[in-house]
Amino acid sequence: MEKAKILVIDDDPDFVDAITPILQSAQFSVINAANPAQGKEKILGEKPDLILLDIMMDSLFDGFSLCHNIKTAKEFKDVKDTPIIFVSAVKEMTGSRFQFQGEDQGLIGPDDYIDKPVKPDDLIARIEKLLKK
Repeated sequence: MEKAKILVIDDDPDFVDAITPILQSAQFSVINAANPAQGKEKILGEKPDLILLDIMMDSLFDGFSLCHNIKTAKEFKDVKDTPIIFVSAVKEMTGSRFQFQGEDQGLIGPDDYIDKPVKPDDLIARIEKLLKK
């Protein structure tokens, strides 16, 4: 069986270094991108099976806008159904969970959401659930 390909788009190298072996130990192939521009290239070039997307990178809305574009823009039409899990440290930094309300602005949101620091078993279970859809 071919390994599912997971694209991690996150500007925090420590997070990427921590999450990569967790994903690999669960038999996933891992690709990384450090920002939305690299992420866009990798999405179109690699066609991952699932995307782990940081919400806040260069700006507060990087993750939102990239997620919305993947789901709606013509250039992403071949990959628009790729499951996306938002990964965010908002809870860790503010103490309260991030609430996606992008629908209010007409944005299409992720398929799932997980707080940093991630619990490996929870992350793997969520990924496997989305890959089975």
